[in-house]
Amino acid sequence: MIKVTKKLSIVTVLVLTICLLVGSVIAFAADNKVYKIRFAYGLPGTHNVAIQFANWAKMINEESNGRLEVELYPGGQLYTDKKLLSAVKTGACEMGALYTYYMGTIVPEFGIFEIPMVIEGREKILKIIDGDIGKMLFSKIEDKGLKPLGWVLWALGGEDMGIISTTPLHVPSDLKGKKVRGHGPEQNAYLQEYCGASSAFVSGAELYMALQRGTLNASIATLNHMIDRKLSEVTPYICLLPLCSYPDILVMNKQFYDKLPEDLQQVITEVSDKIQKESYDKSAYIYRIYDLKCKEAVKGRGEVYRPTPEEMALWTKDIESFWKKVTEKNPEVYDLIMEVQNL
Repeated sequence: MIKVTKKLSIVTVLVLTICLLVGSVIAFAADNKVYKIRFAYGLPGTHNVAIQFANWAKMINEESNGRLEVELYPGGQLYTDKKLLSAVKTGACEMGALYTYYMGTIVPEFGIFEIPMVIEGREKILKIIDGDIGKMLFSKIEDKGLKPLGWVLWALGGEDMGIISTTPLHVPSDLKGKKVRGHGPEQNAYLQEYCGASSAFVSGAELYMALQRGTLNASIATLNHMIDRKLSEVTPYICLLPLCSYPDILVMNKQFYDKLPEDLQQVITEVSDKIQKESYDKSAYIYRIYDLKCKEAVKGRGEVYRPTPEEMALWTKDIESFWKKVTEKNPEVYDLIMEVQNL
């Protein structure tokens, strides 16, 4: 009996040892599994914001020790901006950078970024993003099956946004009777009501030619557009106005994110937060650079104009009534607009 017991003990020890070894191998393999993230966006890879996306990917690869492998697809190579939201939501693509405009199609409250004169200045947009409103917006995104990771800002508070024109533009009446390209229905409504202008849809690729030929007389655009798309050649005037603000939002398919090991989720959270904070300073720097570039590009034949307080009063006359009108179908958006005004 003693010999049998000893044999059984030896067998038991061997079995346990093998199980432990197998378990260790499985755990090691699981810990070193590589998760691929296809990260798509519409901007060309050379754009200053796209460079920040590339930096996000680099940091993710490094901080995860290669366990997260990010593949970048700039310039709409994988999906166009219009199709990207659906692609990320369904898991056809693990991740994307989406404008607030597209987020507004599933979460109406994102309209605060699209409706003219709502967000004005750096301080206000940071209070939105870093405060309770930003948390609420991200919570609503998550309810839609997406995992919001962070914001990547262009110029803060719509500082670089305005209306480019073939003629001088200081007050709304300077656009009366002219054809202007807006970015969305709220902006088109504003141009018609405040400026007496007619709105026209022209794709970004056709914008230069339309302005050159007179098909359009003006367009909502940015200082970046003036330089990068060479629009200053055909529209040497820009009146800077807070007509909208278009930060990018990094979003991931929620099911994909939830299945990642916790330590990799932490890597994504920390890197995304770092990129967001860096975008605050970078966007301010880029704004100053493009402001100088535009002034130089239109020198002697145009101007980069900022309305006086008296002129600004004309651009914002009875603006609360306008906000209420364009949010009639979504009163919660109007309530949020008023909350933004009190920040």
